[in-house]
Amino acid sequence: MRHDYSSLRPSKSAPEVEAPLRVGIAPTPDFTLMSLSCFVEFLRLSADEADFSRRIYCSWDLLSHEISPIRASCGFSMLPTKVFGDPTEYDYVVVHGGLLHSSEPIPDEFYRFVQSSVEAGVPVVGLCTGQFVLAELGYLSGRRCAVHFSLAQAMQANFPDIVAVTDAPVVVDGGFITCPGGLAAINLAMHLVTTHCGNTRSHKALHYLMADRGFEEIQAMKNDSEIGLHCPDRRVVNAVGLMMQQTLEPGSIAGIAQAIGTSERELNRLFRKHLRVAPQQYWRSLRLKSAKWMVLNSDRSITQIAYECGFTDSSHLINLFKREFNVTPAKLRKIRSDFGVH
Repeated sequence: MRHDYSSLRPSKSAPEVEAPLRVGIAPTPDFTLMSLSCFVEFLRLSADEADFSRRIYCSWDLLSHEISPIRASCGFSMLPTKVFGDPTEYDYVVVHGGLLHSSEPIPDEFYRFVQSSVEAGVPVVGLCTGQFVLAELGYLSGRRCAVHFSLAQAMQANFPDIVAVTDAPVVVDGGFITCPGGLAAINLAMHLVTTHCGNTRSHKALHYLMADRGFEEIQAMKNDSEIGLHCPDRRVVNAVGLMMQQTLEPGSIAGIAQAIGTSERELNRLFRKHLRVAPQQYWRSLRLKSAKWMVLNSDRSITQIAYECGFTDSSHLINLFKREFNVTPAKLRKIRSDFGVH
């Protein structure tokens, strides 16, 4: 039987005032749900007292060319709350991207709405990969643009006149704001709320999200994992991040170097300076650690683990595994099974 929680409702009615921050969000097909959730939840918590969810200080709409579900990259779908109309109804229009390789094209109406927003003088935000839409329309030419480090190469290859920034959660250049997405969407929302509603609103939301504590814990977890992830040189951090993304189909060191905007020779120098190991060795060590975790925590065969961790065959994995951990995968699994030892 559900309990009565009516005592948690607000005791006063909401004041009838125009929200000082109005945001229209236009997601592309296969948008990233996490970025949208982080951004909208921060607005929701900033918009009212406690957790009442009334749109007093902030308002927002999910926009599209028609009222039909828009699928996120995770497979969930969301229904727009409003069709494209007059962009001056909003203080900002957020172009929310996702998978660049989506099989579903972005509708022409989407591009026309972004163009009308710019022509009307409404500040436009590129969130996640939304900045690629702005780049396609020519609005970011010669500007600085925040982009996820894994997509910096794609940005530079397709739009060489744009300055890709990979170490900032929010970049403001002219009438355009860009954000790489993920948890940085909270930084973006905080920037907008602080600008239009003040520090009190944004601090309240940050506390309610437990982000003031959560970010510290995430950073601690990061620092306890791969040493390369907290190297003082951002190029090494980004290279390690790309290596961790490429386990099943590991690429080349030359490709990693190009993706982070440096040369293979320079990347080798940086790894030896900061991590005392060559990039190829570091990458192999990452894949061996992944293989070790699978040996201890899954029932996959050694052959399957070798395949999933990017080794040519099981013999190749076994030889490198024994050299790294002084035990074969099969023997380590048996020890775990017999004694429960990690």
